[in-house]
Amino acid sequence: MKIYIIPPGWDRELVIKSVFKSGADRVCLLSAVQKQSHTYSASDAITRNVNAYIVKEISKFTDVDVLELNYIDMKDIFVKVDQYIKAHKDADFTINISTGSRLLSSTLVLIAFMNNIDIEYSVAKNHNPKIMKLIEGGEDYHCGFTEVLRFPSVPISLKFSAKEKSFLKRIKGAGSLSVAEFIDGTRGDMENRLRSEFHYLSKKLEKQGILEIKNKGKKVDVQLTSFGELCVAD
Repeated sequence: MKIYIIPPGWDRELVIKSVFKSGADRVCLLSAVQKQSHTYSASDAITRNVNAYIVKEISKFTDVDVLELNYIDMKDIFVKVDQYIKAHKDADFTINISTGSRLLSSTLVLIAFMNNIDIEYSVAKNHNPKIMKLIEGGEDYHCGFTEVLRFPSVPISLKFSAKEKSFLKRIKGAGSLSVAEFIDGTRGDMENRLRSEFHYLSKKLEKQGILEIKNKGKKVDVQLTSFGELCVAD
């Protein structure tokens, strides 16, 4: 089952077309919790109304779940989305970060990296000309200032051994690497050692989301994932 996670934000058309293009079996919309007395209480109401409209439209062609989150509470976002992913552990997930608050998008990127989930960003044709006209006329997108929220750093550090670095740089340079290319014509004990090393490194780095292993009949190829491309320096 393919599940597509996307916030409704305030972009009805962008979300509906993104969902339709995804071909997902199920969509999880990340709507806003209605805060009782807060700077964003009024905007929460708008988000929920937009979400209701999107649910009605996309329910015509796919199944829909709705998760209500506090868009300015990183812990609430992380816990609820992570629980949803774990509850559907056999699903193939994609997360679209093009809509919703910046904090929500940032947290979704973190969740995607930690769960080895593909990320998408839908690009609109343009901004709403009415909003652009307001900004050009000297208006601000937001009004005033209340506070600065601080969030804890996440201690994620990828450290590669010398063999892993050499293996990854070789893959990046060639685009992909097969067992035959890795053992490079060696024979005897050296061939067996290199063959075992190839499979050991491949499986270890695949679990970290760095590599993708492709089996083509008797041929095994490895290549960097999108996350792996970011992790391997030139």
